[in-house]
Amino acid sequence: MSTPSDPPDSLSRRDFVRTAALAATAVGTGLALSPSLAHAAEPATPAAAPPMIGFQAEVSYLLSYGITRFLDDVQARANVNTLFLHANLFDPSWAGLDRAAPTGNFATAHPEFYRDVGMKPQGLAAGDFDLPDAMHQISAETRRRGLKIYPWMEEDNRAPPKITGMDRLYEVDLYGRRTAGHPGGPCLNNPYFRNLITGAVEDWIRSYDIDGLQRGSERQGPLGNALGAWHHGAKSDPGHTSCFCEYCAAKAAKLGLDFSRVKQAFLALEPYVRAGRAGQRPRDGYFVEFWRILLRHPELLAWENFWAESMREMQREFSAKAKSIRPGVQVGYHLWHNIAFNPIYRAEQDYHPYTEYADFLKPVVYDNPAGERMTSFVDSLAQNIFGDLSRQQLLEFEYSVMDLHEKSYAEIVGRGNTSYETQLNALPVNATPRGAFERFSADYVYGETKRAVDGVAGSATRICPGLGIDVQLKNSTPESVRAAVQAIFKAGGAGMVISTSHAAMRPENLSAVGTTLRELKLV
Repeated sequence: MSTPSDPPDSLSRRDFVRTAALAATAVGTGLALSPSLAHAAEPATPAAAPPMIGFQAEVSYLLSYGITRFLDDVQARANVNTLFLHANLFDPSWAGLDRAAPTGNFATAHPEFYRDVGMKPQGLAAGDFDLPDAMHQISAETRRRGLKIYPWMEEDNRAPPKITGMDRLYEVDLYGRRTAGHPGGPCLNNPYFRNLITGAVEDWIRSYDIDGLQRGSERQGPLGNALGAWHHGAKSDPGHTSCFCEYCAAKAAKLGLDFSRVKQAFLALEPYVRAGRAGQRPRDGYFVEFWRILLRHPELLAWENFWAESMREMQREFSAKAKSIRPGVQVGYHLWHNIAFNPIYRAEQDYHPYTEYADFLKPVVYDNPAGERMTSFVDSLAQNIFGDLSRQQLLEFEYSVMDLHEKSYAEIVGRGNTSYETQLNALPVNATPRGAFERFSADYVYGETKRAVDGVAGSATRICPGLGIDVQLKNSTPESVRAAVQAIFKAGGAGMVISTSHAAMRPENLSAVGTTLRELKLV
């Protein structure tokens, strides 16, 4: 695939000399700037506030690794100034929790903030998880160092902990069953879940010394879920798509949507998806048959939009609650990596509406797993909507409509198609195949960051992409990390959040972040 030329720039002689000198220094230190990004060495807005350099981490990992040891490492190697703590809403301080395998934020849930949530919070005792409340110790250490701290509140993409009453919060699938895993999750229209969200926001802001909140939701609407339209989604069950609960039905009635026709539409789509997975091509082909179903059942699109609007409604409520308690608190949103693969999801996740209620956005631009994630997405959609195309033809279509310019299917997977697809077929939903895979380039990181920056242009919303290092696949290098950091700031990023697991990152790759930031004179 050809690589597009860099966006045109106009450099003065002074800028040129300064950039050339900086590049020469980088070569001397063994960390030369990528040729296509070298002229990004000087920040576009040198007078602007220092960029957010975030790092996301699990509280349980900090406890085992050591809070001080962890912060020493990420500050020295990557100049981190903001800590994003994964704060699962289902705390270990809820009554009825299975304490054999706890998840959560390891902080006490204060009962006074949780009204009518269907669960019972209770305080942590001295013997619970070896630490009564980790948050106070973590925040004390971050304050001593001048770091900011943001709980990252994500409600899905993990096995639900066993908490008495929690099942009432979850979505209901096409056959009346509660969802118990990705892509399902708590229902956006469930009042218990809404109350839990607002209660957690109030608890975090009033009880802990935090600077902001980040909300994360790696989910999409029922149409995308039924089709398996996300990376590693080919084994999903179209009958498990959601939500069809009583709360969604009641809301639909108020909006004039015929709930029974909605269910009929998804029941009509289910056999189409199952037949495609079995290799049974429709008489007129996959694409034509999909449109035939869509034309006969327009409720498929109506319900997809219903879900997306419910998500935006909850996000607005999340921001409004936080600002009502402390107007200056920063509120941001994590945007799932599926935005780079699924055109339907990209259409739903328009950046501009976020400017009404988001201080910052963290779109995932992980270059190192993106190639394999794209090929697995292609494999999934090649079993239904785009089954008339070969994998390579579908990948080229994806590149065209998503404005990407990356390697071929065969180059990314690095083996025969049959071998790769056989491995995918043997894996459960969301699993990652073994082996080496090619990364996406820094041009991808630049393009996705620039698209987000352009999407919020004219607003105060900042773009701080998620920088992936050794995410799932250990194919990052110091050179690829350096190029990705350069790309983020060249595209106008206001910062970044280093992701996703400190334990998985090789030290030399993490060190490349700090070295590059210093090259760019951003720290």
